[in-house]
Amino acid sequence: MRTNSRGPVPWGPMGATALLWGSAFPTIRIALSGYPPTSIAVLRIAVALLLLLPFALFGKVGRLRRADFPRMAAFGLTGMTAYQLLLYAGERSVEGGTAALLITASPVFATLLGMVCLSERLTRGGLLGLATAVSGAVLVALTAAGDGGTPAGALSILLAALAQATSFVLQKPLLTRYSGVECTFYGSLFGILPLLPFLRSALAHTGAAPGHSNLAVVWLGAACTALAFWTWSRALRAATAGTASLVLYAVPVAALGLDAVLLGDAPAPQALGGAALVLTGIAVTARGRAGRGGRPPRAPPGGRGARFRGQGVG
Repeated sequence: MRTNSRGPVPWGPMGATALLWGSAFPTIRIALSGYPPTSIAVLRIAVALLLLLPFALFGKVGRLRRADFPRMAAFGLTGMTAYQLLLYAGERSVEGGTAALLITASPVFATLLGMVCLSERLTRGGLLGLATAVSGAVLVALTAAGDGGTPAGALSILLAALAQATSFVLQKPLLTRYSGVECTFYGSLFGILPLLPFLRSALAHTGAAPGHSNLAVVWLGAACTALAFWTWSRALRAATAGTASLVLYAVPVAALGLDAVLLGDAPAPQALGGAALVLTGIAVTARGRAGRGGRPPRAPPGGRGARFRGQGVG
């Protein structure tokens, strides 16, 4: 299998990922009403692992190669553990709209890391689209945010964005050898290890937490982790890390709409204008991808990535 930077942009997986990850912001606010950040993190990953376990039992998850242990572990620790703990801690003092704004720094980090680590390139048109998307995301989030939060909370979410961007770059080469299901399973497995000391306390919270908080945790694990990381892996497999990570500019738009549906916060006209800028910027940047660079090595014949791609699992 070969990921071609000139291939069609995977709009379907990118759009699904944006909706699922956008739903995480209002859902986290609901979950925080009954759980501390560590409990949400460990239960979210545990739910995802339970849903992915049948894939492992029925042979859809292959053995992790010894040489890939460090990279897969780093992917899980940054994308699962660090990102979630930092984001949840930040959302305790930063409103969801502001949190969505700060997380949009992740594609900027991912693009820069992709250029340094994966030899990905961006044309001037791509840079213009990047700036347009950032401007739209800023407008959306600033309009949605009723409270700027605390500096410590904002810093925590910025660090979460950096952790997420790092996980994107770490995952990209793994997708030449593993399916999206495999990456999500092993990433969750490594990600839950540092959180296991909090599992007993988290389970104790389930009895005392309100029903809506319990449902929120289940949604975070099932939809925002297991399903969203699968759709994200499909997008990342088909595009460069910088291009695929542009999906995060649409996350504040999705978060704003879902806030209106779930929490009764109606979007303002300025937010709708920002949403239009976000979508325009994503399209411009996708068209402005460089024609050279950003192509990972070809997977070995008969490798895991090729086999699962053929089965429609990865």
